[in-house]
Amino acid sequence: MKFPTILLSTVIAACCQCAMALKPRTCGAPADAVPFYRAYNSPRIDHWYTYDVNALVSNGFNPQGWLLQNVLGLVFLTEEEGTAPLFHLYNSVVTDNFYTMNTSEVTAAQQNGYLINTNPVTVYIYPTQVCGSVPVYRLYSATGTDNFYTTSESERLDFITNEGYTDVEITGYVLPLGCTG
Repeated sequence: MKFPTILLSTVIAACCQCAMALKPRTCGAPADAVPFYRAYNSPRIDHWYTYDVNALVSNGFNPQGWLLQNVLGLVFLTEEEGTAPLFHLYNSVVTDNFYTMNTSEVTAAQQNGYLINTNPVTVYIYPTQVCGSVPVYRLYSATGTDNFYTTSESERLDFITNEGYTDVEITGYVLPLGCTG
């Protein structure tokens, strides 16, 4: 019986992929995740994200003009396995809420007049796509000075094509609605 010739490098690569697949992943408990709401204020041209819809008032924002739009995804209120903080910064001069996991971006934003907002508390998301998470796309409108975040690919493309936003990056990853683990 003849056996096919297999390159050793092919076997090693296959074993590494297999080992990576078998390596247990550490994930936050989906039951601990909460909805992360998106609100929009059209007079201010500003999107704001929070797990606490009552924070619109307690954060000193004028509740008039803010409209809840949808839920971005599920986030954690405490650091869970595999998550990292999503920093929320705000610039009152240009009326912009900005969210990032990147500490270099936090420093740069602070140098441009943004302040870290901890009310409500910082949320935690995944820095990489694991545990069934979905990407959070960050877009930016220079004319509206607005950072916009979405997990919807079709919404992302619509804002680029029809609303004048530019694609910036994937900010991080959140659990989709209905995630039960």
